[in-house]
Amino acid sequence: MTALIRYSSLTGFREVVQQLGGEPEAFLKRFRIDPQRLLEDDARMPLRALVGLLECAALELDCPDFGLRMADYQDLHVLGPVALIARSSATVGLALADIVQFIDYHSPGIHLDLERDDDGAPRLAIDIRLPGLVQQRQMIELAMGVGHKTLQLLCGAHFSAQAILLSGLSPLPAARYRRFFNAASYCGQPCNALVLKAEQLEQPIAQQDPLLHRTLAHYLSQFDATQPLGLLQQVERLILRLLPTQRCRLALVAEQLGLHERVLQRRLAEQGSGFDSLLEGVRRDRAEHYLAERNMPFSQVAGLLGYSEQSVFNRACRRWYGMTPRQRRRQLLETPAG
Repeated sequence: MTALIRYSSLTGFREVVQQLGGEPEAFLKRFRIDPQRLLEDDARMPLRALVGLLECAALELDCPDFGLRMADYQDLHVLGPVALIARSSATVGLALADIVQFIDYHSPGIHLDLERDDDGAPRLAIDIRLPGLVQQRQMIELAMGVGHKTLQLLCGAHFSAQAILLSGLSPLPAARYRRFFNAASYCGQPCNALVLKAEQLEQPIAQQDPLLHRTLAHYLSQFDATQPLGLLQQVERLILRLLPTQRCRLALVAEQLGLHERVLQRRLAEQGSGFDSLLEGVRRDRAEHYLAERNMPFSQVAGLLGYSEQSVFNRACRRWYGMTPRQRRRQLLETPAG
């Protein structure tokens, strides 16, 4: 299965290329990346194309710090729902653990690990998992930069790592890394990592929200990139992913699967299903989960299910359960667990 990554990772690409006198669209076209999809909340492209794009732009524009320059335009929020679950966590350490656990939602080709070195200092290790791809320094440094800015967001603007570890060699002077990370950097290390302090992981997060955290954890747990999926499961997961954007349409799901709409319809029909029935099923299943959350506003439930108006959600509830959302919530909350 091709490793994909959200288009949000292109944030800043146009600006950096233009500053260097290049033409962003020409680079994007060369790697078959559709610039029109930059405005879509959950569009995805092949990770290999993004890695190649950054390396090509850095080489042709003679900009060895291209990845770090792009990182100036990005922060935790490029991760979409993964950013929300991190910001709703109780502590910085738990937020990082959430990002490590759910990074597959952003891209299964990016590997994160929160580990401790021989001295017991925690470190956030970052790697790109693309077999056979040797040149990926720009993507690694972009990811490292986003990791640094994520910790600034979680810990406060005063955050700085103890050290920056980089695998391989770099043509950049140490001063360039120090200017970005405000920490000493060491090349030729066994891994790419931000070395942290134990006390930084204990910092509480001001925006912690247990209800939102629990809801997002359940939502993101639906995505497990380690298991091969059949067509029905792939469509259901894309529906689940697209619902909150209120743009969940057959055409978009087919495009993300690399299929023509009619081909997707035919294959679903061959398996005794259809897009509308799958969409209805996913919505009803998620509605049960959201309505079981006592304090979640009905307007928020409607939005998460992809409805632009609560009245449409109300009609759907009457169709599914023969009752209003409020009555269904009361029924769910009164039903004994187990």
